[in-house]
Amino acid sequence: MAKKRVKVGFVGLGLMGAPMAANVLKAGFPLRVWNRTADKAEPLVAAGAGRAATATDVARGADFVVVMVADDTAIDSVLFGENGLSRGLKRGAVLINCSTTSPAISYRAATALRSISVRYLEAPVMRSVQAARDGKLQMLVGGSREDFAKAEPVLKAMASDIHYIGEIGKASTLKLALNLVVAAMTQTFAEYFVMARKTGIPFETMMEVLKVGPLDSQLFRYAEQTVVNPGGRPSFYLKHMLKDVNLAMDLARQMDVPIPLTSEVRQMLVAAKNLSRGDEDFAALIDLMAGWAGVPMRG
Repeated sequence: MAKKRVKVGFVGLGLMGAPMAANVLKAGFPLRVWNRTADKAEPLVAAGAGRAATATDVARGADFVVVMVADDTAIDSVLFGENGLSRGLKRGAVLINCSTTSPAISYRAATALRSISVRYLEAPVMRSVQAARDGKLQMLVGGSREDFAKAEPVLKAMASDIHYIGEIGKASTLKLALNLVVAAMTQTFAEYFVMARKTGIPFETMMEVLKVGPLDSQLFRYAEQTVVNPGGRPSFYLKHMLKDVNLAMDLARQMDVPIPLTSEVRQMLVAAKNLSRGDEDFAALIDLMAGWAGVPMRG
């Protein structure tokens, strides 16, 4: 693929989208960007990206368009709403949805885009904002193998570990299932923390034991940093974790799959959101549990 001949559009320049788009630009692809909040495009425009007036404008002439937005409603709007991408996408273009959305919206989008000869890949991502900056995201891809192979050079600009999962719907389902693990592990860490803290065990001792045993994980090490260095910019908003858990529970109901632990974790996420903590990092669950247990987060 001759990168200078391949035009890429990018819609959604939030916590994850902005660094992902920056890496597409760094990889040498001509890039046009659009975001609902226009000033978020400024750093990318300064770095050489083109500024689009609308999502339709992003799509015009693009071979690939990457979308990274919050939820099903946002993806539906940016694709099919007024000034949406579908009004500008050319025949043969590939739409790459990196958002965490439901399998249902992927089915709908793929079917609608196919009717105008546009291809669709779902490609939700895992890992942190820092991984997005470093181009080291983990990506799960659903769609045809042919479209996956065609898009792979663009995907590799954003992710270091790319997994082809299968047909449309499978990658989005697996991403939701993985986020259930993240939510449950975060809540488990919070309970581990407050029980040990209540008995006066130093936090350093808690982490030392956890790190050298069979339960060590990158997620627990991330949780450690939220305790040691509080107040940083969120890596993943708690409100978005709740959104993903809700999507997973809806899907589980449709599939008649019992997920009782997730139901309990959801209650904690709902409680945190109702306490105006939705715009904090999802690890705010730890602080919430500490407050309920009457133990300090630090000291």
